[in-house]
Amino acid sequence: MDLETLHNDICNSLHSDLFAICYIEDPELNPQWKLDDDGLLRCNNRIYVPDANDLLLKVLQYKHNHILSGHYGQNKTLHQVRQEYVWPKLQSFIKHFCDSCIKCKHSKAPHHKPYGLLQPLPVPEHLWNSISMDFIEQLPPSNSFTTVLIVVD
Repeated sequence: MDLETLHNDICNSLHSDLFAICYIEDPELNPQWKLDDDGLLRCNNRIYVPDANDLLLKVLQYKHNHILSGHYGQNKTLHQVRQEYVWPKLQSFIKHFCDSCIKCKHSKAPHHKPYGLLQPLPVPEHLWNSISMDFIEQLPPSNSFTTVLIVVD
């Protein structure tokens, strides 16, 4: 991914973001927010990324999925993104992104106790004491029927 293209896309999307427009039109509103020479809105020298055109996703793909990034976990990815970028609800967005990353799921081992052994269900004491039923749907038609009702006593 080209970093220059990403920053150009961020620049072009700033004028459609209501949050960014407040600081662009009134630079005295908050001294931490400044528009730099490249046209990027910065907060404490970090680039503000508007929630438009999948820009948040592109930033995370650049920081998390990049060959040199190594699919770090949530904390390292958050640290890397916060060094250069800022947007509202950044932490929850990164958490959701890392939770849905397939490569991370396959390569990271779970850190919880192993699941216990399966426990058999108790044997019912009387007839009709425990009844379950289920439908099997979308079967090939048989005498124009496509569903089976299964009842277990």
